Amino acid sequence: MHAEHATFLEALANKRRVTVTFFHQKEGRERTITCAPLDFGPLRGAKDQSPRYQLWDLEAKRPPYNVTVLPDDLKSLVLLEETFDPASIIRWAFKPNAWAIT
Repeated sequence: MHAEHATFLEALANKRRVTVTFFHQKEGRERTITCAPLDFGPLRGAKDQSPRYQLWDLEAKRPPYNVTVLPDDLKSLVLLEETFDPASIIRWAFKPNAWAIT
């Protein structure tokens, strides 16, 4: 987990946007994006089951909008005042109580 993990959980619980700076492995450089937090944990179907921050890029011009960041690649996470509506992001089937921290 990253030092700002509690901030991520707060954003998730209160449906608040965050600005994250992270090292983008494929691009080989740091990126900063505004996004909605989705989850923290292993990525379903991935060979590497390391837990990671799962985010929705609110500034992306085209898919994919999901961004996954390993804790070691996360440089900073800033909680914003703006909120987001999960219904505007999640278009796939999920359990009604899935938007909760357990």
